[in-house]
Amino acid sequence: MVIPAYRNQGYIFDITNSTAYDQYFIYGRPIYESIGRIVDDIFNEYARRQGQLAPYFTSFCNGTTVSCQGMSQWGTVTLANQGYTPLQILRSYYPNDIEIVQTNIITNVLSSYPGTPLRQGSSGLDVQTVQTWLNRIRRNYPAIPAITDAAGSFGNSTKAAVTKFQSLFNLTPDGIVGKSTWYKISRLYTAITRLAELDSEGTTLGIGTVPPSSVLRQGSSSPDVITLQYLLDIISEYYPGIPAPSQDGIFGSGTRQSVIAFQQIMGLQADGIVGALTWKALYDAYRGIVQNVPSPKPESGTITYAVQAGDTLWLIAQRYGTTVDAIKRLNGLSGDLINIGQILKIPSSQAESYIEYTVRSGDTLWLLSRRYNTTVDAIKKANGLTGDLLNIGQILKIPTG
Repeated sequence: MVIPAYRNQGYIFDITNSTAYDQYFIYGRPIYESIGRIVDDIFNEYARRQGQLAPYFTSFCNGTTVSCQGMSQWGTVTLANQGYTPLQILRSYYPNDIEIVQTNIITNVLSSYPGTPLRQGSSGLDVQTVQTWLNRIRRNYPAIPAITDAAGSFGNSTKAAVTKFQSLFNLTPDGIVGKSTWYKISRLYTAITRLAELDSEGTTLGIGTVPPSSVLRQGSSSPDVITLQYLLDIISEYYPGIPAPSQDGIFGSGTRQSVIAFQQIMGLQADGIVGALTWKALYDAYRGIVQNVPSPKPESGTITYAVQAGDTLWLIAQRYGTTVDAIKRLNGLSGDLINIGQILKIPSSQAESYIEYTVRSGDTLWLLSRRYNTTVDAIKKANGLTGDLLNIGQILKIPTG
């Protein structure tokens, strides 16, 4: 068998026949009937972190002849014998906010490319997506100028950033986001945020701040319908008169009923058609919910900690003045294995009070420490940070006492 040289093409993986990396499939060859049934049942389910859109990278190996960073066959057997549920087992190996979600969009796969080039004067959610990607990429490639245009508005600074990106990566520097530029930006963003790694930065649910410009009605089928259904599903939790639609990407009768109910509550023309006014009302309602729903606080007498590269239970115990056994008991751990990104509860005789803060553009640990009358070290300790890097949208605990 000839294995394609993916690493020679700049990728960080190969396609192999080893269970350390993948389960090799050859079209037309026999497969186990049991495997076929399982695939039919669960292929549209995937793991992700709460609040994230992209799947969370997971791996599985037998733990004896083959080892990997992720779940172990024999480790899972031990946890199952202790009465752990499948989700509890998953959270023993990965962060505690891992969840299993389902997508029903399994046919008519939609290309992420908008279909038409984005250029100066363009506006909308696709423009905001490119701006978000480029603003993250420029942290690794500072030659790319900052984008100062309003979110979703393709102005001079967005064109300058696109043009510089194109020149850096041997694309025609015309400042227009065509298919090749779109996919190059997307691929690089995926690489630097490590979306395919266990320590991925993740991608938050991508509704953005700019409502889509499309007009949707019954029969529509597009990514904007997914956004619509997501918004209605959240809003329905707080407005009992609005039924939650199926999140299948298809504008059917159920989605139309949800839209009409929303429009009636908001005093809009209840025609079941989602135009500019309805989009704006949806985004306003959603932002109002997000800004006013309080975040859950940690259990009394504990603090939460996100595992960093190089951490061990012993090091964490020393850092917080507790014991390895106390941490393991509080988190239901049967062994000493912890994973990057895993959320641990740490015993604390006097858990610090704090406020939660969402990182914005221009924030630094020093500025936040001055603003809230604390210290950089106190913020880093409260959040388990080992460096000074902050990400826009990151949730920080700021000590207040």
